[in-house]
Amino acid sequence: MPLPRQLPAGSSRSLLILDAYADALRAAGEDVQVVYSAHGDVFKIVHRAEG
Repeated sequence: MPLPRQLPAGSSRSLLILDAYADALRAAGEDVQVVYSAHGDVFKIVHRAEG
């Protein structure tokens, strides 16, 4: 099962989970960051060019 690239901002664990996943993606060579999106009230992983 693939890991999610976005999670609800209301969960206290969402940011921690996505930060760890983004670290793994960066280690694999992807240029990503975790951002907050008010549309949908979520944290999500995006490529830096999208941020």
